[in-house]
Amino acid sequence: MSFSPLSLPIVAATLLAIIGMASQAFATAGDGRFVQFEPNIPGVIDEMLDPSFWIARVAEPDKIIMTPQEIRRYNHRSARECKPLEDLRYYRRILNGDAVRGMISAVSSRPSKKKFMNGSELTGAYFDRLERALDLAAIPSRVMVRYGITVRRTEMRTFPTFDRVFNEPDDYEFDRFIETALYPVEPLVILHTSADGEWFFAQAYNYLAWVPVKDVALTDSRTLFDYLDTPNFLVVTGKRVFTGYNPIKADVSELLLDMGVRIPLASRDEIPLEIYGQHPVGNYVAKLPVRGPEGNLEWGLGLISRTDEVHLGYLPFTPRNIITQAFKFLGQRYGWGGMFNARDCSAFIMDNFRTMGVMLPRNAGEQGKLALGAMHHMPESMSLEDRKKLFDTLPPAVPIYMDGHAMLYLCKYNNDYYIIHDFAGYSAPDETGEFRRSKTRGVSVTPLLATFLSKGKHYMQGLYSAREFRLDR
Repeated sequence: MSFSPLSLPIVAATLLAIIGMASQAFATAGDGRFVQFEPNIPGVIDEMLDPSFWIARVAEPDKIIMTPQEIRRYNHRSARECKPLEDLRYYRRILNGDAVRGMISAVSSRPSKKKFMNGSELTGAYFDRLERALDLAAIPSRVMVRYGITVRRTEMRTFPTFDRVFNEPDDYEFDRFIETALYPVEPLVILHTSADGEWFFAQAYNYLAWVPVKDVALTDSRTLFDYLDTPNFLVVTGKRVFTGYNPIKADVSELLLDMGVRIPLASRDEIPLEIYGQHPVGNYVAKLPVRGPEGNLEWGLGLISRTDEVHLGYLPFTPRNIITQAFKFLGQRYGWGGMFNARDCSAFIMDNFRTMGVMLPRNAGEQGKLALGAMHHMPESMSLEDRKKLFDTLPPAVPIYMDGHAMLYLCKYNNDYYIIHDFAGYSAPDETGEFRRSKTRGVSVTPLLATFLSKGKHYMQGLYSAREFRLDR
């Protein structure tokens, strides 16, 4: 295409007009930030979706809540005093067979209400098959425990099956057989194997359920804990990172590592100048567990870019880091039990605190009612005004709880109290005063007073506690 000299001014003017229209299309806030759309959550403006907005309002954002030594003491005490937690280093080597049968029966109990798979109601015969798969009769009178470690992201499940089972025929978000996601490099105690040999009944540090055999490498306790106690390690601080692509060894290629995963680093004498065809320069070299042909633990070297969101050792346990880590999940879809390679409300809290080395129970009720730390009680009879007074003295970056839900308190702003959480939705009055339910199913910031659990019941009124995960000094 060519233009005559007379047409050039017209072309230039047209281009300027197009550029002007484009710049108008990208609306900006007063500080120059791009705003594609408004949050449309009561009391929430776009600036609130940046962690710096809240950190700037914290009086001492870099105050150390617990030192590394105190965190180690906290974790040791938690393993002793918090029933859902187990220190696998000191797990019993031999268990009574009846006790193991009781553990399995407690986890893998036949549901009392209807369940559906692929839109169809499940029959008694289906659950008969699942119960046979438990192979309880094969459990000996004395069970010798075995040790293992996860080699990839996987699931712990109610029964030894991958079947997705729901409460409603058209549900797809809440698989009732998933107990929790497990991330790579997670130690396990193995207590039993399913009838088909495809599932282990296993104890993680904070959960007990069925895990796929293919995702676990077996080893002995000394090898396992010597490896996990490697002094030099990375902690994943991003929402997720991946090891580098490896065309030769698939087990360590593009391995998904979620926030909070602790990854031992290879020692200098374990690092060759060529790793599966690539020079390691520019990367950390992770020593990763791999499942060998016979199911036993082997090792692979995985490369993690130095520019990825990882940290040498744990992050300092400060309000700044808690808030910063929480906002890395902003907008992520809610994942019940870890579905969709995501997380639910209590894992949102757990994974955050793991980056600082604080080990918490898995479920919201366990965190809110059983975890070690200072508890700020909010009984059901507590008035809204008294709840506000409590929050006026509550430190920022503290987890708060209602039945079945975990949240992170940010701070007070404009006479409301703001949280960030991974949640299903909220109710609020529309312009006519009618209460409307809004579905969220993701991570966002919301206020405790301008959103409601139901008509006339503020979100704040559903809370029963705030928990400071720290030692009493």
